[in-house]
Amino acid sequence: MKKRLTRISLYTSPILAAYGIAPILLLQSIDVLQFLTAFSLLSLLIVLFWRINIELLNINKPKEYRYLFSYLSTIFIHSFIIFILPKSSAELSPADFILYSLASTFALNTIILIIINSELLRESKNLADYEIQSLKVANLEAQRQALIQQLQPHFLFNALSVLKSLIHDNPEKAEEYTLSLSEFLRYSVHSNQNDIISLEKEWQFTLDYLHLQKVRFGNALKWECNFSDSDKAKFLPVLALQTLVENAIKHNSFTEQKPLLISIGTHDKMIYVKNKKSPKKLLLKSGIGLSNLKTRYQLIVDGGIEVIESDEEFVVRLKLIEK
Repeated sequence: MKKRLTRISLYTSPILAAYGIAPILLLQSIDVLQFLTAFSLLSLLIVLFWRINIELLNINKPKEYRYLFSYLSTIFIHSFIIFILPKSSAELSPADFILYSLASTFALNTIILIIINSELLRESKNLADYEIQSLKVANLEAQRQALIQQLQPHFLFNALSVLKSLIHDNPEKAEEYTLSLSEFLRYSVHSNQNDIISLEKEWQFTLDYLHLQKVRFGNALKWECNFSDSDKAKFLPVLALQTLVENAIKHNSFTEQKPLLISIGTHDKMIYVKNKKSPKKLLLKSGIGLSNLKTRYQLIVDGGIEVIESDEEFVVRLKLIEK
C-alpha cells in the first residue's frame, strides 16, 4: 500500500503545486524564474506532506489522531512555505498573505488525506471481496465434502446388498462388481484432493458408477456416449459428470419395459447429459447436487453450466475447461 501511495505522491505533487500557486499568478505578476522556483519548492514540500501522511499510517491509534498530527505538521511546515511563495505584490498585506498561504496549505493537505483515505477504502474493499470469495470457496468445499459423505453411506448400503446377492447367485459377477466398487471408492477418496479433473478420468469414474448401477437395475438402465479424443483431454470440476448421471437415475422412474436412456456427449466445447423425463415422486427434492455444481462452475468458469428443461427432456450442458 505504501509503495502505491508513494507512486501517487510523485505524479500528484506537481499537479497540487500548480493548484497551490495558480491564485498567486492571478493576483500578481511574477517572472518565469520566480514561478519555476516557487513551483519546484512547493512540489517538494507537497511530497513532504505526502511522506508525513504515509508514515502516519503506522500510528496504531484512531484515525482522528492521524488527522491531528497531520494538520499540526502542516502548520509547522507552513512557516517555511510563506518564505517560498512570491510575495512582492503590494495587493496582499502580510496578514492576508499568511492567511491565504495557510488556507492553501490546509487545502493541499486535505486533498492528500482524501486521496489516501480513498486508497485505503479501495484496499479494504478489495480485501473484503477477497475474503468473501475465500469464504465462498471454503463453503463450497464444505458442501462438496458433505455431499460425498451423504452419498457414501446410502450408496454403500445398496452396493453391499447387491454384492451379497451376487456372491450367492453369481460369484464370478460378484468379483467383477467388487473390482468396480473398489475403483469407484478409490476415486471418491482421491477426488477430494482436486478441484478439476480431465474428462477422460471423470468419465472412467462415471462409467464405474454406471456399471455398479447396471448390476442393480439391469436392462432398465442404459446409456450412450460420444467423446472425441481431444475433448477427453479437457477438464471439468471433479464429480461433475457423475453428479449429473446420478441425478438422472435418482429423479426418474424406469423399468425394463420403459428403460432410462442417458445420453452423454460433447459438442461445441461443452459436455451434455440428457435423458427423457419420467419423474419419480420423491418425498424431498433437495436439489443440492445441481446447485452445488452451479456454484462450483461460477467460481471456476463464468457461465459454465446450462440447464435446458422441457416437458419431455432434461438436459444439462457443462463448459469444458482448457488448461
